[in-house]
Amino acid sequence: MPETLDLMPEQPLLGMYMRYRREMLGVTQEETARRMFISLSLYRKLENGERAVAPERIEDWCAAMDAPMWMLEKMVSLAMPRVSNFARGTWPPQLRQEDLDHLNALPYPAYFHRFPEYEVLAANPAATGAFPWLAPSDPDAERPVNVIEQFMTIPEARELLVNWDTIVHRLVFGLRVLSPGVVAPERLAQIIETCSANPEFARMWNTPMEEKLFNDSLVQVRTPGTDEIMSLTMRSYNAFHPENCSYQLFMLTPRSPGTPTVDPFAIR
Repeated sequence: MPETLDLMPEQPLLGMYMRYRREMLGVTQEETARRMFISLSLYRKLENGERAVAPERIEDWCAAMDAPMWMLEKMVSLAMPRVSNFARGTWPPQLRQEDLDHLNALPYPAYFHRFPEYEVLAANPAATGAFPWLAPSDPDAERPVNVIEQFMTIPEARELLVNWDTIVHRLVFGLRVLSPGVVAPERLAQIIETCSANPEFARMWNTPMEEKLFNDSLVQVRTPGTDEIMSLTMRSYNAFHPENCSYQLFMLTPRSPGTPTVDPFAIR
């Protein structure tokens, strides 16, 4: 059984999520059962928690929902009630001063994001200095700055980021897999429309990504005006204390030379 499933919730909760995700994708029980090559009666029992979901059934269900099995735990944590408290809802967000103080005290580029669409909610001075095109919108703006939209439409992003292709593909793939039931449909449509101006978007949206590459942490930045390449490690954090901090912290830190990577676009 894959390691990613070790912390899965109890079977009834998994069945609830199977129904939640299926309905958000607009797929019927009949169609899901057909895709899984099982009877409709059996599928209904799986959703209702009347039958334990074996690992091979989970794998079949992920294939039916067009999502990799290794992302199942992340999907459940995002979508299930009381399991996730990620930031959602209207713009602008309600950011506590203590959280902003914490963000601004960090010495390296750091952001508060809404996940999985990667709306920029706040950025510290190190972040706005290094990546001014990712500065957050004014609170009275119609909508927030979006990382994926900016990476797809701002020429400076591709010039600055050596492994731009991997970084953006990761964000686009994550958006496609994780957004159903989490991202407002109208906002998702806006992001897709904006990004579709870039011919690379369709390829990234429709191409799966391997787990090892999705989890690679390398960001390589080209210093403007020089040939110097700076390697950074990216990390995303969710607060466990205080529990009601509902935005994800994203941070970049210096990376030691020779740190392993599987990124095919990296300069080694």
